Amino acid sequence: MRNVRLWRGLLGVDKRTVIEAVEFEEFEGQDAEGAALVVARVRPRSGVSRRCGRCGRRASWYDRGEGRRRWRGLDWGTVQVVLEAEAPRVNCPTHGPTVAAVPWARHHAGHTLAFDDTVAWLAVACSKTAVCELMRVAWRTVGAIVARVWADTEKTFDRFAVCAASASTRSPTNATTST
Repeated sequence: MRNVRLWRGLLGVDKRTVIEAVEFEEFEGQDAEGAALVVARVRPRSGVSRRCGRCGRRASWYDRGEGRRRWRGLDWGTVQVVLEAEAPRVNCPTHGPTVAAVPWARHHAGHTLAFDDTVAWLAVACSKTAVCELMRVAWRTVGAIVARVWADTEKTFDRFAVCAASASTRSPTNATTST
């Protein structure tokens, strides 16, 4: 297995993401108690860069935005993981100046797709306290993550498909026949 494939798997990113470097930082001091952080410097591949963060359409470059930004990834045991990349803005014809889309995170999210999906699943499967303790986030953050994940899920899931399927199997008059 090549290093790139290994890092992609560990970081939870796909082939649309270029991993430039991975660094390990240890914090020392009274409050840190051996805390560690993995920082992966990444960027989108050229084919997926310069797209609107809201609609995903190609857009012209606008400015550098607020510089480098970090997205929290899934922890590796007790080690926190963050992805770091430039966050330029593009000028979308529909939405105007907005932060460019990145393949590893949703728009307006400070977490990776894998982190968001895991938190949303845990929110359904575990107690409130368990989710907050396991993922090291506040309950308010869990609510925002679930809203983002559901918005993405709702785009691909037709809630009325089951209703339409059951309606098509009924008789036109909905009458029952007696024998």
